[in-house]
Amino acid sequence: MAPNSTPAEDNALAQLLDKQSDTKGLNNIDTEHEDWTDVKHSERKKRDRILADKVLLKLIQKSDYEGFKRLFTNLGLLALTGYFIYKLNVFPFHKEKYLPVDKDNTELWKLAAFIPLYVFYGFQIQCFAFAGQHEFLHRNAWKTKWINDWVLFAVGTCCFEFGKHEQLMHKQHHTFTNNIDKDPELTSFYSRDELESPGFRNVSKNKFGFFRQFLYVWPTFQCRICRLLSSALGIPVDYSGTGWSMKTPKYSKESGIMRDLQSAAQLQLLVYAAVFGLFGQTAEGRQALLFWWIVPVLIGYTPVNYVRNLEHADCEVSKQMNCLRNTRTVRSNAILRQLLWNTNYHAEHHCYPMVPFFNLPKLSELMDDHIIHNECRHFTTQNWEAVKPGGWIDQQAAAGLKKED
Repeated sequence: MAPNSTPAEDNALAQLLDKQSDTKGLNNIDTEHEDWTDVKHSERKKRDRILADKVLLKLIQKSDYEGFKRLFTNLGLLALTGYFIYKLNVFPFHKEKYLPVDKDNTELWKLAAFIPLYVFYGFQIQCFAFAGQHEFLHRNAWKTKWINDWVLFAVGTCCFEFGKHEQLMHKQHHTFTNNIDKDPELTSFYSRDELESPGFRNVSKNKFGFFRQFLYVWPTFQCRICRLLSSALGIPVDYSGTGWSMKTPKYSKESGIMRDLQSAAQLQLLVYAAVFGLFGQTAEGRQALLFWWIVPVLIGYTPVNYVRNLEHADCEVSKQMNCLRNTRTVRSNAILRQLLWNTNYHAEHHCYPMVPFFNLPKLSELMDDHIIHNECRHFTTQNWEAVKPGGWIDQQAAAGLKKED
């Protein structure tokens, strides 16, 4: 019961929050409610929602001001990084500038400064693709809902993501987090044997695969391309872009979901055709597209994967969702929290997906003692736990071998 409230007031608050619950999964996209959940709020309170409703109502209030402040701050940092890259004047590349190789060659020093700046530039773009897009598809970044929708489309297009499809799959992920039959983040990328193994920990099969995910990015972008093209053709697909792995019916015709997906995908393809048609007519234009857009998007995926690859690793896998047990959270540092729109507070977000990014630090303070998987306070610690001798990857492999025996 909330402080200084009567049972009748508490019941009224619970009923109000119940009305905001969207439990329909892929049956429809409810444009009015952001509480994606398998059961109504009052039922989740018996499981993993620990806050008083009066406190929660304050935390779920959206803000156009906070959304624009974070957007333009991050865009400003991206522009500033781009300006420093431009001032180094290393593009276009001419290998003759870097000869001879000695300490007096200022061009070599410029190149040494350029490399980390360029990686950071790509990382910032991918932070928009991962974390920014995440807030936009939840419609948490701005109180005015249509702003979220249009920025979602713009950012997804710029980052070679398909935001509309991601919104659908992410809603399913929230509704059935770590459910081996219905969570597309599991079913799209793991075999049934892997998912049904009692030792499954939602990590790479081996350490080679763990390191490979940072260097070999083609499979990721292949899936993104397939999702976009399949949707444009009216074919329902999961994250793989080539099939439907969930034990959940595909979109019904009555829902209109596939029609909306198809329209959005076709519009995005038209934007690409226009951009490449406009800037791709000259060698200079093609070089600029590669240098300032396409290559940074590809390069940036390696560092961003470092902060997104283990959100549910070594957590409870169950058909009854409990987000205090099936999701990780980290504190990280101020710069990363800024660029990631506070998505590092991931367990808190899964418990209360309707809380906007700027209130997640407050939510974390209230929930920290109740979250099971918050022992890794930084992303580096989390990645080390996965790959260290005897870590999560080794434990998963050992459990799999025992099962085979």
